[in-house]
Amino acid sequence: MIELLKIKNFALIEDMTISFKENLNVLLGETGAGKSIIIDCLSMLKGEKSQFEKIRNGEDKAYIEGHFHLNKELIKEINLEYEDLLEDETLVVSRTLDISNKSTAKINYKSVPLSILKRVMEKIIDIHSQHKNNDYFIDSKQISFIDLYLNKVNSLFLADFDTYLSSYKDYLLEVDKLYEIEKIKDNIDDIDYLNYQYEELEKANIQEDEIERVDEELKTLESFEEFSTNIRQFDDLYNEVSTSLYEAKKYLNNIKLERFASDIERFKEAYFELDDAHDSILKEFSSCSEDLNKIEYLRMRKSLFSSLKRKYGSSTKEILDRFNLIKEQIAILSDYEYNVEAQKKVISLKEQVALEKAKILTKYRQGAIKELEIKVNRELHDLSLKNADFKIEIKEKELSKNGIDDIRFTLCTNIGGKYLSLSETASLGETSRINLAIKNVFNKLNPVETIIFDEIDTGISGNVALLTAKKIKEISKDSQTIVISHLPQMIASGDNHLYVYKEVVNEKTVTKINEISTNEVYNEIARNIMGEVNIETLEVAKKLVKEFNN
Repeated sequence: MIELLKIKNFALIEDMTISFKENLNVLLGETGAGKSIIIDCLSMLKGEKSQFEKIRNGEDKAYIEGHFHLNKELIKEINLEYEDLLEDETLVVSRTLDISNKSTAKINYKSVPLSILKRVMEKIIDIHSQHKNNDYFIDSKQISFIDLYLNKVNSLFLADFDTYLSSYKDYLLEVDKLYEIEKIKDNIDDIDYLNYQYEELEKANIQEDEIERVDEELKTLESFEEFSTNIRQFDDLYNEVSTSLYEAKKYLNNIKLERFASDIERFKEAYFELDDAHDSILKEFSSCSEDLNKIEYLRMRKSLFSSLKRKYGSSTKEILDRFNLIKEQIAILSDYEYNVEAQKKVISLKEQVALEKAKILTKYRQGAIKELEIKVNRELHDLSLKNADFKIEIKEKELSKNGIDDIRFTLCTNIGGKYLSLSETASLGETSRINLAIKNVFNKLNPVETIIFDEIDTGISGNVALLTAKKIKEISKDSQTIVISHLPQMIASGDNHLYVYKEVVNEKTVTKINEISTNEVYNEIARNIMGEVNIETLEVAKKLVKEFNN
């Protein structure tokens, strides 16, 4: 839940700190006072697009910061996905906007991409208004709500869904192979040229990593050519002095005096060490000389590789990959019709496997649909839509990532009427109640931390308004709820009331907010009932508040 919201230099807000509490928080105040500005700020903390145009006039930057307290399960879920992003139950999220149209998003004071912020916050804030975020009304998204329900109530569904998804991917892989086979036929005009390429590469007989090895070996041998002359001159000069050194050593052997023994021994050791080093150098040189016989062969290979690299790729791997592709293309084209038919049979088998697994998902969904229809209709009837009948249509369609089910939420609002998709059938007031009914069903299964209702009570009044307020009050028991409302019933249902108002400070209009007392709440309810505060309207206000506290 959100505990604190700080806003600086955004729209009419100069510097504001708002404390929210558990359960139901009601934002009230005159139209245009700035309540929707607060919702805009919460939307940006949720990862929605930056609203640079709302940086306060005369300021360079706007800053929004939210402090959230999260439950342990949600922390564990977020850390599992984002590598220990959170250290404890506190989450601090901020957005900075500047007049150069640059935006910075931070989680716990560390910069993050907006995409990450959006994915993290979708688990924390859920915003509903009359005109946006009504995902329940979008046909393409409705199947995801059925599956969300199944994930919560049936532990086997997710495993079976993963099994289906694996078989569906196998099927798509084979479809792609057929596409590649057909593409080969379409793209290759000259089979003779393809055969020429194959023969050229086959004749070259390139071995794995050969191009790179030849380059390295040539580099070594060509440098060896440069110093071979030095080796030969060294050998000639050493041979000249070697005989003299040998004779010198013999004369030293005739000296038998003890005082010379140590130095004579040192000379002998140096002589033998020098002779051994000379032999080792010549041995190594002899080995390299044998390699020199390969240098012309290597140069020929390098010349060939240069020609092939211009045609087929810049490395051994690329050329061999191209060779294998050409070989595969020739094999396919040599018996094209047979290969196409064989691949179609493989696709058919994979499709059958996927279809059988998709039918298992359909059975799950059919059971869930019956349960959800009962739950949603119960909620709709609670909201005074007595004649409404909510049904979920399920029709078969082609294989897709979700299976073979086409799901559509429909509603009949009058007895004997037609069932139409939600977006086709609902008036503004009915949209609010339908949205609320479905939200209450799904939120009980998977409560979001904070739900925000932005004037969804527009177009309703009287008993319907009372029922709507009670339903939102019910939701607030599972999720912290923030509501913008002018309805007396909604105001009366609140646990925490925040009054938003405007005043002029230093010749500039500024939006401010105060938490108001119980008596002030009574006054606001009375004012919204009759437009004035008197003994009668205050009495009605108190009775209305009592209605929600029993």
